Amino acid sequence: MKQHIDGTREFRVLRQMNANNAINLLCPSANRVFQIVDYEDSTLREELASLDPGKLVELDLDRIGGRANVWQANWPENTESLIGTR
Repeated sequence: MKQHIDGTREFRVLRQMNANNAINLLCPSANRVFQIVDYEDSTLREELASLDPGKLVELDLDRIGGRANVWQANWPENTESLIGTR
């Protein structure tokens, strides 16, 4: 099973971040939902938490562990903010 999503991809926010700091993102190009539970840094987590459902963002994802569908979100290269994109 892949441990990393190849390259930066576009994801759609399905629901706002929950009280456990988890957020579900849809990758339209793969027709797949990813559960994000960890973040490269607190700024990325805060920006994702501020997004409304339906918002499109570009991220890099790395798999956490080996069994469940849980992922870490990482900043795409040369990106300082998700807010204001798309």
